[in-house]
Amino acid sequence: MKRNTIIKFSLSGAVVLVSLMTLSLVVSAAKKVAAPKPAAVKEAGKNLGDKGKIVAEIGSVKITVADLEERINKQIPFIRKRYTDEGERKKFLESIVDFEVLAMEAKAQGLDKKPDVITALRKVMIHRQRQSVLDSRVKLDMITDAEVKSYYDKHVIEFKRPERRRAAIIVTKTKDEAVKVLDEVNKIKGNLRKFQQLVKKYSIDTETQKRGGLLPFFDIDAKNIEKAIIETTFNMKKAGDISQVITVKAGFAVIRLSGVSPKVDKPVDQVAELIKKRLLKDKQQKAFKDYVDELKKSAKITVFEDKLDLVKIDASPRTMGGGFQGPGGKFNKMPGNFMKGGMGPRRGRPARMPHGMRMPRGMGPQGHKGHSHQ
Repeated sequence: MKRNTIIKFSLSGAVVLVSLMTLSLVVSAAKKVAAPKPAAVKEAGKNLGDKGKIVAEIGSVKITVADLEERINKQIPFIRKRYTDEGERKKFLESIVDFEVLAMEAKAQGLDKKPDVITALRKVMIHRQRQSVLDSRVKLDMITDAEVKSYYDKHVIEFKRPERRRAAIIVTKTKDEAVKVLDEVNKIKGNLRKFQQLVKKYSIDTETQKRGGLLPFFDIDAKNIEKAIIETTFNMKKAGDISQVITVKAGFAVIRLSGVSPKVDKPVDQVAELIKKRLLKDKQQKAFKDYVDELKKSAKITVFEDKLDLVKIDASPRTMGGGFQGPGGKFNKMPGNFMKGGMGPRRGRPARMPHGMRMPRGMGPQGHKGHSHQ
């Protein structure tokens, strides 16, 4: 492979290129924190044998056999199999080279000094800092059986409850009206939208009429639902079934079985792991809040609340397409949101490469070993 590669992009890829360069700069800036000294890299290469041999150099960045191997092996097995072909491995390496070239060029243009790039880097650092704090302060094995049992007892309705059903009802004053309603309901053959229209047209029960006739879920021993409705509902076999005309306190009714929530009976040992994960999440949130509070106590912080009135809020309706302004800065298509696994325009995904270029999985903030900001 030639080291000096001229990469030509079409004008249609210009916007994507700028976004990708922004992401590259975040990675490049992060490397300053964690990148080992050249002598250390060289010594590590000797210890690795063939794994330490360099397969590409991009300026001062060296990509070793181990780096490339690690990145490829991060792929899912189906994708990983592709790279048994030498040509595919070469394409993968070319994508890494392209990424590094973009990062260097973006830095040369001074984009690493841009406020949005600096903000993005700070977000990544805070994200990593948070994970480090949580890993050191809260672990799953710290949660006791007593805590699990206490949570279970407080939320027992979630783990132990009888079968519940939900019904939709059309109430009429007379039996003749109810028979007419039943005839029309049978004609629509279970069409929910049309049933709701019939509710609106015929039902005299204003409370359920507002909800398309729906009653809340109830069990067979419910005290807040008429006995006739309970018995009729629990005698139906499946959702969508229609009852005959029944007598209710307000007159007469036709019932549609809307849903069945099956009986739940899970002992504490069956849901212990689930509960531990929930407790872990709660403890993590508290641990990080405590950590932030500790930092704030030792920091010099002055808040001038009287100046908040000077902040003018644009309350006019608008879409988020123009960029969402969050506490950490502006979220545009790149590289605002960050989540576990990387950063990108949506759900932590990296930006698309311009046409003709590919970014392999694993590239981005969690770059190849020795050049990431882990």
